Amino acid sequence: MDVYIDESGDIGLGERSSPFFVIAALIVHEPIQIKRCFSKIRKNRLKKKYRELPELKFNNSDKVIKRRVLECLAQSNIEFWCSVLRKDQLYEHLRKQPQIVYNFLTGSLIARIYFHYWPFHEINIIVDKSLNGIQKDLFDQYIVYKTMEQTTPIVEPLVPPDILHRDSRQEPCIQAADFIAGAVHRKYRQADESCYLIIQNKCLQIFDYFQGPQKRL
Repeated sequence: MDVYIDESGDIGLGERSSPFFVIAALIVHEPIQIKRCFSKIRKNRLKKKYRELPELKFNNSDKVIKRRVLECLAQSNIEFWCSVLRKDQLYEHLRKQPQIVYNFLTGSLIARIYFHYWPFHEINIIVDKSLNGIQKDLFDQYIVYKTMEQTTPIVEPLVPPDILHRDSRQEPCIQAADFIAGAVHRKYRQADESCYLIIQNKCLQIFDYFQGPQKRL
């Protein structure tokens, strides 16, 4: 099983920071569908400024591109989960430790996904290769730890996830996760559900810290 991770907003707490931070986890059952989505949209008479971009992202796309990408994703064999952080409710001692917060949000989300789909033969967690050095190592270690942290007895042995760091410019599924995260972020930040409504049927759950789950299926 492949799970693609991307985020929207920033994890910082400065005056210009977004009050929300969203992490999207996209489960893709047929990656070729996602690749075709982006290939088709790029070939469909994109404006020059979009043709020259190394990758399409939610924040640098106009309304038409956003709608086309999300509509194509809505017709694909996918589902997604999200974590939404309301930063004004973050504990004071964590406000200067953004990487710890990021690792916790991602690890907790992946752990929930892991046990929702268990059992399986393997699980790959694919993230953009923006982390490096010690941050990358700590991220990988924490994700495995959080996923394998299980107190409920189960019959079959747990399979640790593989953490893969890939260039989002070469990975359409990470780009798809970016559009989903962007649509959910817009729903919270601007109270605008126009993008989210296109893909809402593909949403399994949104974990709203600290307001509780917003959707259960």
